[in-house]
Amino acid sequence: MARSTRATPRARPTRSGWAVLAVGVAGLVAGWLIGQPELAALGVAALVAVAVAAVMVRSVPVRLEVHRSAVPPRVQMDEACRIHLRARNTGRARTPVLLLLDEVDRFGQARMRLAPLPAGATRDALHAFPTARRGVFSVGPLRLVVEDPFGLARSSVRRPGTDTVIVLPRIRDLAPLPPAPGEEPEHGVRALASNSTVDEEFAALRTYEPGDDIRRIHWRTTARTGTPMVRQFDQPWQHRTTVLLDLRRSAYASAGGAPYEGTGDPAADDAFERAVSAAASVIVLSARQGELVRLVTTDGDDSGFGGAAELADELLDRLASVEPGGGGSLTGAAARLARTASGRLVVATGLLGADEHGGLATRTHRYGLRVLVATRPGVEPVRGGPAVVSWDGSEPLERAWERRR
Repeated sequence: MARSTRATPRARPTRSGWAVLAVGVAGLVAGWLIGQPELAALGVAALVAVAVAAVMVRSVPVRLEVHRSAVPPRVQMDEACRIHLRARNTGRARTPVLLLLDEVDRFGQARMRLAPLPAGATRDALHAFPTARRGVFSVGPLRLVVEDPFGLARSSVRRPGTDTVIVLPRIRDLAPLPPAPGEEPEHGVRALASNSTVDEEFAALRTYEPGDDIRRIHWRTTARTGTPMVRQFDQPWQHRTTVLLDLRRSAYASAGGAPYEGTGDPAADDAFERAVSAAASVIVLSARQGELVRLVTTDGDDSGFGGAAELADELLDRLASVEPGGGGSLTGAAARLARTASGRLVVATGLLGADEHGGLATRTHRYGLRVLVATRPGVEPVRGGPAVVSWDGSEPLERAWERRR
């Protein structure tokens, strides 16, 4: 994003300028009241100094083209991200020393000094973007500030335009899950094609598109319709993973039982972030394995199944902005999933009561493989229920994942 900006706005006194103006007015009043011409002269000199400073900053128009970019624009929590500003002087005169003020969403302003630029010259400036918090953040707008050498007056211009930085959850390198045993709930709806690979399942015929593998052209249908048709394959149901993320505040309650409001409780904050991190890590694992994945949250959001490699970025962007809410039900979400249950299910939550855990086990029994990642201590496996990964943050998720019970 680049735009040429000419800074010729109204000049305003700085804090120092207002102080000098106050001294000037006080000197004039005192000199008049007590008949001291020296004080009056001092007051006049102070007022003239501020006026001259204002004229100086107004008489220096700045034509500057600034291009901003985030490097990288998508980054995991706690990884380095920098905002790169490239400024080019498009005017005919040398620029003065400039102060660049770049708005950084809820984090405040980044302040950078830019040395004088000759006509046509280019200079870079960098500032670090804070990545300790997950979310979708905006950077900008930018303000260009010109001050006189004594810091008495300044002029500034607001440069419109923003860029977006997405801070993703932390991704953990998890060991692959085994294929899900059991029977395909949709058996009979789709038939396994005799010429498909062991990793693919015939789903439908569709019109040929440039780039399709010609070995998958269905010649009989092509001859009958006169239109080239190709076989479309899906992966076997055993390699489908549904990720269910619990967004309820009650699941991340503090140790004393107070409801989690999303602020002011570091333990609850950390527990929720671990649940989001676990969900993101499973999605990346599915993408690495070339599987199908589906993301469901207790507030009713459902991505549907899709190739994890293609959906991963979209789902991770969703997880970058999720926040805990008060509505929804974990067992209710599980009951809705039961109607189309197939493959594997990974549930990421905080702390479940015994009744809720038992209800979850009952409603998810049709899945071939179930894993429950609990980010608050105290969740134990139940008979006939999912394997439990207890991850309270005292060890890496990778280690807890491998010894799931």
